[in-house]
Amino acid sequence: MADSPVVLEGADGFTVLTDLRVDEVLPELRAEVEQYETHTAEHQEALRRFVTAQRQTRNTPSGYWVAASNAEAANHALVDSTPAEDVRAAAVLSDGASRLVTEYGMATWSEVFTTLRTGGPQELIATVRKVEATDPTGRRWPRYKSGDDASVAFCQW
Repeated sequence: MADSPVVLEGADGFTVLTDLRVDEVLPELRAEVEQYETHTAEHQEALRRFVTAQRQTRNTPSGYWVAASNAEAANHALVDSTPAEDVRAAAVLSDGASRLVTEYGMATWSEVFTTLRTGGPQELIATVRKVEATDPTGRRWPRYKSGDDASVAFCQW
């Protein structure tokens, strides 16, 4: 749901399952937020307008769905399936953790899975934070805040 990918590693590489409907909602307001450096008055005001508008579209048929306090959102999740024997490992990442690949382009999924195997989710999140620290005002990678929440669940068999 929202923009948190499920990444599957199989013999043929990686499959990424992501609901990107959130990116289609309010593009003008998103662009306004992203034109300002984080932590500036202009950024904060643009972000306030954007978040207010998001609240009107979140978990509605014309918007996007987020798993939160509204259990109905689960009925609108994108779903898929794959045979278990085709998967060696899987990771579920919040957008704050996946952005190392998806937004910043500073790693590949193969590198992410290597980090998860050797250092676990903590090391991956630490890597995301190190990358974000190289752009504290969001000029290189426009974003809403210096660092977003980052969560990872990883399993392999």
